[in-house]
Amino acid sequence: MKRTLFSLPLLLLCAACASTSSQPPQQQAAAPDPQIASLAPATGPAACAQNINRFQEVIAADVGTGSLDPNVFARIATDLGPVRAVCASGDAGGANRELATVKKKYGYR
Repeated sequence: MKRTLFSLPLLLLCAACASTSSQPPQQQAAAPDPQIASLAPATGPAACAQNINRFQEVIAADVGTGSLDPNVFARIATDLGPVRAVCASGDAGGANRELATVKKKYGYR
């Protein structure tokens, strides 16, 4: 009889714990930053446009994974403006040199 009296509250306590379990909250996927999505592909000779576009993809991916702060991304995007303009003018060598400078400034290879 004593064993039953001891077991009954324990059984009720276990049942209460099991019935109140809740599912973990679901995380919503963050919407992509419109500034990151707005980086248009570079135009100009393939020798520079492909390098610029590849770098833009890398930095956008880095922001997406949290490896790059969005504020730093904005500065890089600003610094890429003149590089993109040089490439669009047809000077692939000059654009690649300027791109290398921007990459080095922010620790990219």
